[in-house]
Amino acid sequence: MVTFPTITNEGDLRAMIARVYETNLAVSGGWGHDRESATQLHPMPFPKAQVQFNLAHMRVYLEMNITRPEADRYGGIDLQEIEREQMGDLERVRYRVTGIPEAEYNAFIDEYKEGYGKENFDLSDHFARRKAATLTREIEYWFDLAEWKES
Repeated sequence: MVTFPTITNEGDLRAMIARVYETNLAVSGGWGHDRESATQLHPMPFPKAQVQFNLAHMRVYLEMNITRPEADRYGGIDLQEIEREQMGDLERVRYRVTGIPEAEYNAFIDEYKEGYGKENFDLSDHFARRKAATLTREIEYWFDLAEWKES
């Protein structure tokens, strides 16, 4: 079974996001693995669900790609929200995460680009193999909404 690291920001979450992702989000706290490390959302001019999705995607990409040895990285990483639950100022959002080992993912992309539209390219087989290679996991992400306002 594949395990993924618990990401810590060891300092200023906002600064880490700016450094790694070159974007400025009004956040503080941790990476939302649990209540204690909830990401605090401060006022921003974006829809809350969009900010939450982007933060969850950033964390998952750190877990499944950036922090892993090159041979163990995942590509084609995708998230789908499963549910959300509000508990006072806290909100827990669950996501289904999928990814394919990066080398396999790149080979599938190349195969698709080369074969699509050609008579001998079996599209059904291609997507069946791609589905079989996909890892699926579920994560929780905790958000502190005490200061949240869409500005």
